[in-house]
Order: sequence, then structure tokens, then C-alpha cells
Amino acid sequence: MLRTTGIAAALSCCLLLLTGSNSDAGILNGHVDALPGWSGTVAFDNGMGLKGDLDYAVFLAADFNANFSGLGYVPGDAVVYTYQIFNAAAPTDTISAEIVGIANTANTIGTFDIGDVDASSAAFVLGDAQWLFEPEIGAGESSWGLAFSSPNLPMNGLATTVDGGGQVLLVVPTPSDVPVPEPTSIVLLALGGAMLLVRRRTN
Repeated sequence: MLRTTGIAAALSCCLLLLTGSNSDAGILNGHVDALPGWSGTVAFDNGMGLKGDLDYAVFLAADFNANFSGLGYVPGDAVVYTYQIFNAAAPTDTISAEIVGIANTANTIGTFDIGDVDASSAAFVLGDAQWLFEPEIGAGESSWGLAFSSPNLPMNGLATTVDGGGQVLLVVPTPSDVPVPEPTSIVLLALGGAMLLVRRRTN
């Protein structure tokens, strides 16, 4: 089982921070158990009725389960990518499909109950992660949590949020090509670094 502290330390040294807006949002934005730097909110407005916020957080599977177990989604791999849509559009505007365009190595896909509207379907379609909504997400409503698993560490990737009137391109965490290091690999790297320091001090 992966240890949260080892992975968190490795990520804080190796990964770029993902920035988002500071607007008030749901439980995923700024979640204390998310991987450091991989939680936040992106606001969107395409000027044609598609307006709101997309929250995101990336968790190790154990941390996801500690917070959301029993709410629907069951992780299928080491890292869990989660999102939630908030519709801030005019009262008559609804959102029909979300987050199309995540095209990286991934595993199981689904939803978990932290919002108003569950997806009617969740699937990988031609390599993309896709959640569809029927009924749609109404103005002032949020989606359930949207999730998929991956064996790989996060990077800044692209996703598309869609409604009947248009779409927006967003920067969100998606899986990179870098697998999660095994705990033994982290220990060996740390030992190697310590041995180099000892050699330098003795010379």
C-alpha cells in the first residue's frame, strides 16, 4: 500500500503547482487530503450561456476512500482524479455534457454523491473521459463528483465543458505518462541521496 507521506513529499519536490481561482466552491476545492498543489477551481464563461465553476482534486486511492467511501465510485488504481461542475448560468440554461477531452492512461470511471445531479452515463469514449447528464445540470445546481483512476501522476492537461450553446476549454489535472513511484523506489532514492551526502562529507 502506498504511503501518503512518501508520495506527498515526492510530489512536492517534483511537480509544478496547478493554480485556480479563489472563488468559493465545493468540497473538492482546497481539499486537505488531495495531493499537494492538485486541488482548486477553474471558472468558465463562454458568453453564450455556459457559465460556472469546475472544481478538481487529485487523491491517492486510500485518501479518496477515507473521505468518499460508500458514495458510489470505487477506485481502480493508485491515483483518483475528481471533478465537480457548478452551473452559474441564467435560470433557463442547463449543462448537458461535461469534461470531454481527457485523453490519458486511465482506469475505472464513475460518479460519487457530493452534489445535486448524477451523470446518466460515464464512459471512456475514444480515449476521452465523458460524463453525460440527462436530466441536465440546472442553473444553481452542481454535478455529483466525477471520477476516474489512473496509475500515473498528475500533470496540467486540457478538458472541454459542453452545453447546447457551445463549449469552453479548461486546464485541469489529468494523468501524465509518469507512473506513481513504488514505496521501495522512493526509499532507494532517499538512501542513494544520503550516501552521496556522506561521501562528500568524508572526502
